[in-house]
Amino acid sequence: MFLLPIIITVTMLLVMFYVIYEVEKWRSTRRVLLALYVEGMMLTMNIGAYLYLINNNPFYFLITNSAYMIFGLYALLNVKEVKRRQVVFGVFTLIMVISEMAMGALIYTLQISIPANIDTSVGNLYFVSVMIIEMAFTLILSFRNLDKTLRNYLIGLLLLMPWFPQVFPSVNLPIWLSAIIMIGDTILIYDSLYTQRLRASQETFTAIELTSIFTLMMIGEFVFFLYNTLLVFDISMIIGMMWFVYRALAGPNPRKGNYARNPLLAFTIIFLTFIMEFFMGGVLDFVEGVFSPRVSGFLSSLTLPWQPFTNPINVLWDFIDIVGSVLGSIWFLIMMGIEMGFLAFKKMLEMRVKEVKVRMGLMILAYALYTIYIPMFSPLSDHLPYIPYMWSMGIGTLGGVSNSVLLGLIGTYVIYAVLSFLFGSRNLCAITCTAPLMYQGTFYDSLKVYNRTSKVGRKLMTSRRPDWVKVITLSVSIVVLIAAIISYLNSLGIISFTIFSTDITFLIYFVWFDVIWYLLFISIPFLGTFACVTTGYCYWGVFNQAVSSVGLFRLKVKDPMICVNCKTVDCAFACPVGITDMRGWFIKKGEFKSFKCVGIGECVNACPYDNIYFYDVRQWIKERFKH
Repeated sequence: MFLLPIIITVTMLLVMFYVIYEVEKWRSTRRVLLALYVEGMMLTMNIGAYLYLINNNPFYFLITNSAYMIFGLYALLNVKEVKRRQVVFGVFTLIMVISEMAMGALIYTLQISIPANIDTSVGNLYFVSVMIIEMAFTLILSFRNLDKTLRNYLIGLLLLMPWFPQVFPSVNLPIWLSAIIMIGDTILIYDSLYTQRLRASQETFTAIELTSIFTLMMIGEFVFFLYNTLLVFDISMIIGMMWFVYRALAGPNPRKGNYARNPLLAFTIIFLTFIMEFFMGGVLDFVEGVFSPRVSGFLSSLTLPWQPFTNPINVLWDFIDIVGSVLGSIWFLIMMGIEMGFLAFKKMLEMRVKEVKVRMGLMILAYALYTIYIPMFSPLSDHLPYIPYMWSMGIGTLGGVSNSVLLGLIGTYVIYAVLSFLFGSRNLCAITCTAPLMYQGTFYDSLKVYNRTSKVGRKLMTSRRPDWVKVITLSVSIVVLIAAIISYLNSLGIISFTIFSTDITFLIYFVWFDVIWYLLFISIPFLGTFACVTTGYCYWGVFNQAVSSVGLFRLKVKDPMICVNCKTVDCAFACPVGITDMRGWFIKKGEFKSFKCVGIGECVNACPYDNIYFYDVRQWIKERFKH
């Protein structure tokens, strides 16, 4: 019994090597059809043998194979020409995967003596081994015929496929390895799209297909921790194998598109990636014990109190709770930091101006320290509410307002106010906040084209803020201030006002930055980049921008006449918050100052004449010493 599974596996591999070779080389239609016929024989033999085992009746084996030999041979003799090879590739791929599943079911039943299901057919060492070897063989044969982008996509998927949790004694190892590889694959996808951004057509749809497979894989692993079943994950791996073999033979998706010119394409890429990252973050939180397994354990691990589904408000509350708990979790932030940090680092290397490079380096470092290490892993993590500068997003960041945390909270506002006055709001909006890391990577920075082309983005252009943005800014600021007063009075016992037993300031922070911010982020193709700045919804950013608007920071030019003669206006095109009128101010006053300007510095870097420079307390001091 030990040798029989090995004999079946080796036979399967040898036959499939022959079939793959004939289909890939395609020396003649007749040879390909003969190979497909042989492939079908392997399928019916596996199915027939499996039916024989579970029914203990050779009739099933005989009838299955006899029927195939007759009808399959009829098709082989009557098909003279194949007009679309893609159809043959699809049929070949489908038969291959079903045959391997039947082989997995057959071997499982041979060993365990009970009928197999999808999980046990796919999640065993024999299926996984054969699958990986066949995929690798297909890639080797077709390697020279593939373009570099698709080749890299296939290699990335091939590296991901072996990590079936069922094959390993512990699920943690394969899940961690698959997450690491998937992060690398996601960076690869973003980088390839960014590299092709100037082309009229890109392999965008191929990237969307692959991202969809990754998303389904992560959903499958998440479902496993909730319901202890890998069925969804198994289906995703089957689809992944089919896609791999088909694309290796047929090439990339012939449909082309450019994400920088088509907002729906851009949104699809961002949305699919975001869903994948959401579930990946949740899976890693399960693995590391942040969330408890099974549905009841998961619900008890959420940030906000769970409410029964008795009315629409409770349903909305629970939806916000699930989304915000995952998006605000440590491993989601770590995973996003690795992805976005790598893209931001590549963007930093593209920058010419030293100060912009330094700012981006500080941004990456601030994310690692201020968002990840200090709140989660440092010895200070339990004392953050009492330490100035640690309320990283202002009121609500670390809980409610009370006498015990006033020093840390007020101290944070004072320090940020001083920094914003001296250096501009870039100390937050371009460095310590998580937003710039997300927006400043190569791929996402290229989406600033939608500041000009999207309907809402066009309304938010120039340094002027529309009246509706001012209304949002004022309303949000008033609401947060009132919430802080209520929270403080609650702490003193003067009143008792909470929402589902949750402090109102923490709830605002949770909804604003763990839910709404991400909705704005994935809506870049319709709102433009840095919508948190341009729409005025971020109360913490608004505070720092307000201080900056009366502070020392501004942009200046060395010679206004250079701006007069400039034909390209690269500074306006480069601005990630959509400020397009800075050139007029440079010509008129030699400097530019705006509530919206958060000091990203891409205008400084984009100027072909090196005419624009930052002005802040450093230049102010130099001027005083000169006099």
